[in-house]
Amino acid sequence: MAVVEDLHRVTTHLLTMLEEEFPAEDKRDPFIEEVEKLLQIRESLLQRLAPPFTEAEIELGKKVAQASQLIPVKLEAFQKQLKQEWSHMQHSKKTAKAYEKAYAGVSIDGMYYDKRN
Repeated sequence: MAVVEDLHRVTTHLLTMLEEEFPAEDKRDPFIEEVEKLLQIRESLLQRLAPPFTEAEIELGKKVAQASQLIPVKLEAFQKQLKQEWSHMQHSKKTAKAYEKAYAGVSIDGMYYDKRN
């Protein structure tokens, strides 16, 4: 029963973390490391899971199965948010470079060409 209880506890903790708002950029790395650690622990517990199960273990297993369906959805939402932030950052870099090099192609001799003639 200890494996099923540990699996339920880890899964519940992981789901609780994923339901919170995505942390700010300065607190993001510890959050991601904690999620990865919980996923690894959960994976090892799933591999150690073996029948026969008692009625209490079956009930906990049902709760774990329900929570397990929500975890990939929450992880995909975080991944989507990270991709959006990444693309926004890349766009900002391109915009900054465009402003920085706005006059890079201008003639140095000061000549002006009138396009009307």
